[in-house]
Amino acid sequence: MNSGRTSTTGRPGAAAQARPGEPAPPSGVRRLRPVLAALVAVLLVAGTVAALTGIGDAPAAPAAAPPAPAAPAPPDTFAVTPPDGWTAAPAGAPPLEVFGVPFTRLAEVPPFAAGQCPADPAPRGVAAAALVAVPAGTSVEEAAMAFARGAGEAAYAGATPQVAVGPAGPRPGPDGAEDGVWVEATVRTDGTAAGQAGCRATDGTVGVLAVPRTRARDGSTGVAMLVVAADAAGGPGDPVSRAAPGELAASAVRPG
Repeated sequence: MNSGRTSTTGRPGAAAQARPGEPAPPSGVRRLRPVLAALVAVLLVAGTVAALTGIGDAPAAPAAAPPAPAAPAPPDTFAVTPPDGWTAAPAGAPPLEVFGVPFTRLAEVPPFAAGQCPADPAPRGVAAAALVAVPAGTSVEEAAMAFARGAGEAAYAGATPQVAVGPAGPRPGPDGAEDGVWVEATVRTDGTAAGQAGCRATDGTVGVLAVPRTRARDGSTGVAMLVVAADAAGGPGDPVSRAAPGELAASAVRPG
């Protein structure tokens, strides 16, 4: 365990700083997607991108009691306390893959089931985390914006997701730890799930919290990322609160 400040190691290292991203820049963010996707594939082979594993959450507390504290997490990972309506992800839940990086699921909102909708639909909300290697020449802000778009596309795959990414902003670290980056995005879909109309949310919200962890001489940065995607409107059942991504990020216990 360390103090939370970025350390210099032989692992993925510091990315050059760039100007903060502008709201919903289709060309700016999209140009990073092939670069990040290709680089992540190489890094996965090299073993320098790792999914977070072994993260658990305490059982939900009774309605009248305060929220249960987050379960302890291994170094370099996040742990979260699920807000109202969310539960800890079940053991063995498949990862949420973004650019080929498997994000371990931490919490989710159970899927809805109605009428002719698929028997095994996607959850209405999901929070997941991974340690991502950001290549030299790409700032943490740029990477967070790209992964916000990728997370929206992954969480709503099969429903023709259209993702609009907002600007990256600072997320102050606790007790003098290094600041992180926070990005929000919105998603519009065609409302289909497994080809069935009306079985998926038509609107979603995504949040990404990115905290630099390690820096290396090669110019890359190891970044702990928490991604949250939640249904905001459409589909059978009640939507998830639009505040959920921010609530989960606020509850997150940072690495180290």
